[in-house]
Amino acid sequence: MSFLQKSARLIKPTVRAAVSNHIETLATVREFSEAASNFKLPDLPYSYDGLEPVLPARIMELHHSKHHATYVNNLNATLQKRQDALEKGDIAGVVGFDGAIKFNGGGHVNHSIFWTNLAP
Repeated sequence: MSFLQKSARLIKPTVRAAVSNHIETLATVREFSEAASNFKLPDLPYSYDGLEPVLPARIMELHHSKHHATYVNNLNATLQKRQDALEKGDIAGVVGFDGAIKFNGGGHVNHSIFWTNLAP
């Protein structure tokens, strides 16, 4: 059983189901880092003004293009830093990035779900 497969067992079942297919296809930690550090800000399924007058376009634009984008950018940057620490053999550094990965990864996932729960 690979390191990634063992790690997947520690993830909550609901999250594990969502990522298990991706983890199974990755052969090494390096490939995982390269694939995982390419998270993208999803497009909204509607325009920024699509929820007016309930939610103003400017609020939607800021929330999506700045707030959510910050989670995505920080997640990608932290995953890259974690990979660099792993390649240097800095295990304490690798573990030290876990909190930021959970925080930014969670923010990205939550916002991705949030956008799809809204409808014009």
